Amino acid sequence: MLPTVQTTAKPQSEVKSEEIQKKKEVEKQQATQKKLKKEQAKVKKEQEKLKKEQAELAEKQAEQQKAQAEEQKKEQEQLTKEKAVAEQKAKDLKIQQKQQATLAEEKRAALIAEKEKEAEEAQKEKEKMQQQQEREKKEAESKQASPPANSGDSSNSGGNQYVDSSGQGTIKGSVNGIYHLPGGAYYNRTKKVVAWFKTPAEAEAAGYRASER
Repeated sequence: MLPTVQTTAKPQSEVKSEEIQKKKEVEKQQATQKKLKKEQAKVKKEQEKLKKEQAELAEKQAEQQKAQAEEQKKEQEQLTKEKAVAEQKAKDLKIQQKQQATLAEEKRAALIAEKEKEAEEAQKEKEKMQQQQEREKKEAESKQASPPANSGDSSNSGGNQYVDSSGQGTIKGSVNGIYHLPGGAYYNRTKKVVAWFKTPAEAEAAGYRASER
């Protein structure tokens, strides 16, 4: 027969105290776990909030970048347009300046040609006047050197003859139908001579009348 082991039972108060202690520890652990879960939930909430803020910030930055890109594109397009306009204006100005230079050169050439023509005409007029003066001088000298015609021949000659050294008549028949004798008041002034006569009779026979002076 085995010996009987006798166990000494704990007092009831001690058992109760241990149960109370265990219960407190369990409650404490539960409280700690509850607090931990609460903190984890808070952290998770903060993380979600931070994630949301980061997403919003990223979206905002993307919108800003897009807006900046569009603005830069518009500015570039505007610059390109202004550059094209400036280049066209410069081209038009260059063409206008060239046209103005050509026009000025044409005016200058026309003015030079006109002045040369005027100078040429003036030279011709001067030479003509000199020739007329020389001719009038010769006529005056011829008149002084030529003796009066014989009055006995007046029936054939029609009066005194006015000729130069070469026998050319010196009586001027003007465009107005008037003849002028050498030495007359208007003889030297008469430039538009259409006919020359040796005697007044020849002039009158041609339809001219004598000058009053």
